[in-house]
Amino acid sequence: MIKTITGWRIFFVLLIILHHVGLDQLDMMSLGVCYFFMSSGFLLALKYPFHELDGKAYRAFAWKRVLRVYPLHWFTLALWLGAAALLGTLVIEPLTLGLNAALLHCWSLSYPIYYSYVKVSWFLGVLLFCYLCYPLLAHWYLPLRLRHKLIVLAVLGLIAIVVLAGTDDYSRTALYVFPPMRLIDFLIGMTLPHVCRVARGRPVIGKSANGTDAELIAVAVLSATVMMHGSNPGVRPWSDTVIWWIPQALLIMVCYLYDGREGFIGKLMASRPLQWVGTVCFELFMLQGIAALVYNYLLAPALGHLGLARLGLDPYSLLPWMIIPLGILLAWIVNRLFTRPLNRLLFSR
Repeated sequence: MIKTITGWRIFFVLLIILHHVGLDQLDMMSLGVCYFFMSSGFLLALKYPFHELDGKAYRAFAWKRVLRVYPLHWFTLALWLGAAALLGTLVIEPLTLGLNAALLHCWSLSYPIYYSYVKVSWFLGVLLFCYLCYPLLAHWYLPLRLRHKLIVLAVLGLIAIVVLAGTDDYSRTALYVFPPMRLIDFLIGMTLPHVCRVARGRPVIGKSANGTDAELIAVAVLSATVMMHGSNPGVRPWSDTVIWWIPQALLIMVCYLYDGREGFIGKLMASRPLQWVGTVCFELFMLQGIAALVYNYLLAPALGHLGLARLGLDPYSLLPWMIIPLGILLAWIVNRLFTRPLNRLLFSR
């Protein structure tokens, strides 16, 4: 089950990267972001029941998450600042840089702040907020009956729908990175294990020989939502969050209910190549901007000098096709030379 969820995470990371280099015609970045927060809440709710996060366990849980988030962020930020300095484009705004380094910039509703420096780092700030909220949510929310949880989610969903209604692109983007808004995604994920436990007791749900039919249904619902998102301007105010809640919840539930009897889609997501990329998924997400700089300022000029232009190809136009393999290579290097040694140092006890 975790393998299939990891495989989907890799799929959505690749979608986000392709969006950032202009190859995502359907603008599906928000789809992947929603999945990350929902799947994180889901996995934490499975791994850390509410009764295991009191006192000392809470402090250990929070400290472990802090140590997993900040070092890679600071490493990536240092790389970005160094690259900008070498290119002569570095502009230091002390307050903005301080907020970014502390991962507090996601709380700003100002575009130049929450998208400052390493632009994707707002995600880490929101994720850390969700991590730090989890023990409290686990203590007060997880013990509730399912009907009460669904009432809480319905109220929060209604508030989100009302707040987002009529927003322009600037306001919607600010809310897109605002931690309390993304906490709803996380809370939905925390609720799904309870929904799955109830679903497992029902006839036909999760009972077929393998998950092919259920996987196809989940993918069909997700695809239909993607098409609606791309063709219906009426859903635009809710296109970054609300419209993805049901399709992504269904996808995660199928991964759980058909654990051990996956269909062909589940087996593809659990395949070794995707699981290997999953080991460097965090680094790949954070280093995508660095990978783009390396290609545009080092590899593309080199390819131009090697005569690629004479073949009628613009080296710079190949960025969407080169950034993923280059990003995976850089992520693997950073994982082996920075993340793993640091984790051994920090978590060896």
